[in-house]
Amino acid sequence: MRKKLWCPKIIDTIAGKAKITVILPALNEEKTIGKIVQQIKKYAAEVIVVDDGSSDKTAEKALEQGARVFSHLKNKGYIAALKTGFVNAKGDIIVVMDADGQHDPADVPRLVKPIVDDKADLVIGARERLSSFSENVITKLTRFKVDTWDACSGFKALTRDVAKRMQIRGKCTCGTFILEAHKLGARIMDVKVKNKPRRFGKSRMKKEHIIQLFLVLKELLI
Repeated sequence: MRKKLWCPKIIDTIAGKAKITVILPALNEEKTIGKIVQQIKKYAAEVIVVDDGSSDKTAEKALEQGARVFSHLKNKGYIAALKTGFVNAKGDIIVVMDADGQHDPADVPRLVKPIVDDKADLVIGARERLSSFSENVITKLTRFKVDTWDACSGFKALTRDVAKRMQIRGKCTCGTFILEAHKLGARIMDVKVKNKPRRFGKSRMKKEHIIQLFLVLKELLI
């Protein structure tokens, strides 16, 4: 059995210092979204689900568990969903998680602690192992500017100020998100997290990586 990362007293202290919003961009995640929202509510004051044109009951399942839901009438992509979440977030600290169950909500306190302690403006939930060759290449390129173990993690926490200033360029957030935050002067650090295998469906991000490689190179050169 996995040990609890924080005792309730510490969680309450963090929540008392900063309001935390967790954003879940979601596309056809009805099988996982309800349980994830329910778990996240233990660690965040606000949960936002951005339903990016789902054809299933993703929005309904999220609403049932008390999430704020913003729906795109048609699929606009991960970046557009993230921007919708950032615009509507009320928290002092914003956490982004995948909606497919790969990330553990119990890691949220560990992720936000460096920001609460004023040691970082962006914290990456770095996985022990990257899932593809393209992720390894993008991460190695990103390291020319930022010392990070995982430039493609979908699990991250950042200050409201940095989030509101970001334009979020790219086909996905791999590499470009960290590099843009770096250009804005954000202090960036990693926190190691465990990543669970995706249980339902396939990842929709890997197909974006060919274009993303060129965008990362462009970010490094300008």
